Amino acid sequence: MGGGALPESGKKGKRSLDTTVNVVPAIDLLSCCISFLLFTAVWTQISRLQATPMGNGDPAPTEQVKSLTVTLTVGERGFVLATSAGAQIEIPALGRAPDGGVQYDLKGLGERLKKLKADFPDQAAITVAADDAVVYADLVHTIDACVGAGLSNVSVMGAG
Repeated sequence: MGGGALPESGKKGKRSLDTTVNVVPAIDLLSCCISFLLFTAVWTQISRLQATPMGNGDPAPTEQVKSLTVTLTVGERGFVLATSAGAQIEIPALGRAPDGGVQYDLKGLGERLKKLKADFPDQAAITVAADDAVVYADLVHTIDACVGAGLSNVSVMGAG
């Protein structure tokens, strides 16, 4: 069993302060512990079971949550806000900027999104579909408007 080298005796019967510590057993123990933890980590995920309590009587009626899919399309002509309920609202662009870019009505979009959020308070998801011609900064401003209206779960996809 190693643990350390014997200290060499110094001059005049004094013990030397220099010793060699053998760290090989500690490294062996550590590597065994790491291997054990890696193997048991897999077992803890597998051993988790989904259990539902068995009760007497009828199961409690579950309230069906209405899911609404909201899609906001950004294009050259402005915004089109569409829902899975069939509503489709167009918010036209304000015009062209001096550099030729499209000026979007972000204020009008924010108002419409806030109204949508007021009608469906549990709604947090929205999909923003942008045309290829939409400038990245305009897409970011659109996402900011969505988050500002309380629709924090924003997905982005291409409109094409």
